Amino acid sequence: MKRASGSPAEGEPSSTSPSSSSSSSSSSSSASSSSSSSSSSSTLNDHFSSLVNVIHQEQGHLDKKRAKLEQDITDFHEMTEKAKCMTFPKSVVLDVGGKHFHTSLDTLLSDPRSYFAAMFGGRVPLAPQADGSYFIDRDGRHFCYILNYLRTHKLVLPRAMKEDAGMMEEFKMEAEYYQIGGIIDELTPHIFCDSVIVGADLGHCQQLVQWVTDKRMTSSTLLYRVSRDGMAPSNFHRLCDGKGATYTILRAGTNIFGGYNPTSWSTNNEYSPIQGSFLFSLQNPYSNPPTKLPPNSKFRNGSWNGADWGPTFGGGQDLVLQDNRAFAFNISSYSDPHGKGSLVFTGKSS
Repeated sequence: MKRASGSPAEGEPSSTSPSSSSSSSSSSSSASSSSSSSSSSSTLNDHFSSLVNVIHQEQGHLDKKRAKLEQDITDFHEMTEKAKCMTFPKSVVLDVGGKHFHTSLDTLLSDPRSYFAAMFGGRVPLAPQADGSYFIDRDGRHFCYILNYLRTHKLVLPRAMKEDAGMMEEFKMEAEYYQIGGIIDELTPHIFCDSVIVGADLGHCQQLVQWVTDKRMTSSTLLYRVSRDGMAPSNFHRLCDGKGATYTILRAGTNIFGGYNPTSWSTNNEYSPIQGSFLFSLQNPYSNPPTKLPPNSKFRNGSWNGADWGPTFGGGQDLVLQDNRAFAFNISSYSDPHGKGSLVFTGKSS
């Protein structure tokens, strides 16, 4: 999956990739895995546990989608049966803000969670106007695209409309009013959907998008995941270097945190400037709300591009994920508004 130009990609478990870098290991041990057989065994156990967690979370996501689909099918059948008992004709005329649209009752009931399913599914009393049409007090300019989607369940829009941000915002507002979930999903950027850490939490995803103020995020691509790609810095750089802006999303226990790098990672053994970069905490042991840690104006180094290092933020190793050394916190290049210092992310220094 390719990352859209100009939008941060997504990288996961233990890296700096644009959207999510998730490490499920909560160990802060810096011992090398080659130092002893027990260390190697511990590393394998950590990777196995990470894989099991990923599988369980993915299964949970699938179960939720299946339950929603089953409920949609049940609702649809119930709506269809109720509609049969009503006196609505098979052909329906809608008056949307003065514009008339001809369609079928089956089309209007095709989305059981929509405004029309409530309108014509027997939930509310409904009477036609004198001319037989049913009035909806909305602007009808974009309604033909709503209706066509209900007919085909495919969203087709004119190029000029798709290139006009104002018109697309109007159209999304109409889709939200009519509660057409399929259209809303297509018009909503699916950022971080591949992340096992934040992908299932819309609030966290939206917060990460809002924190990036230097560009508009419209898509993300998972570049690197520790449980899948391994923790070696060489793997991180092979998958993440030269990919543009990236989010690194990490997890230790129930704590979720990480950093944003607006520039590409590399192995030039130089620092990237701190402008535009930041650290963040989405979940923490203090029950603080999602928090952005902006650059400290006294420092210039935002991230370190070393071949022997994984994602490294700050001139003083504010946040590091390297080999079997999990997280190092030495908050100095970035400012913590809560004043927790090295304890800001997990309540422990490492």
